[in-house]
Amino acid sequence: MDQFEMVEKLRQKANVSYEEARTALERNGWDLLDALVDLEAQGKTRREEAQSYTTRKEEPKQEQARDLRGGFARLFAFLGQLINKAGEIHLDVSRDGKVLFSLPLLVVALLLVFLFWWVVSLTVASLFFGLRYRFRGHQVTEGMNRAMDKAARTAQSIVTGISRDADQKNQDKQSE
Repeated sequence: MDQFEMVEKLRQKANVSYEEARTALERNGWDLLDALVDLEAQGKTRREEAQSYTTRKEEPKQEQARDLRGGFARLFAFLGQLINKAGEIHLDVSRDGKVLFSLPLLVVALLLVFLFWWVVSLTVASLFFGLRYRFRGHQVTEGMNRAMDKAARTAQSIVTGISRDADQKNQDKQSE
């Protein structure tokens, strides 16, 4: 390869002017590779933005799969934390101030999912028989327990009202 061809080849590879390519080759003893490295070290090479070459294989589908797996991992981590917190909270069922039994909130949630109408019906009915419900455990707010107490007082007032009406009816019958 003669000097002109070497200058042209370096000019094309490095994207530099003819004079810059010739000067770099002369400085490096007409070694094409050394001249290219020398131009790159000086920052004189210019890459065209439209052309790029890489040996790396692009796999965008795998990146999406990794993102999806990361999303599932975060979801399962959140569910795990939620289950742990639900296991730390208990629903105490008591009568006359004495706790009859206690259930983890996780069990209560599962019962509500699978036996919703039975659980709700039995809970409301049990309020009329003097059972009381309280939550205790991890970050339980007193607002929840106040709502449970209010429901119990309402049920008790209904029972008291019915008893009063029944007593009144009995007195009316006896006075006749």
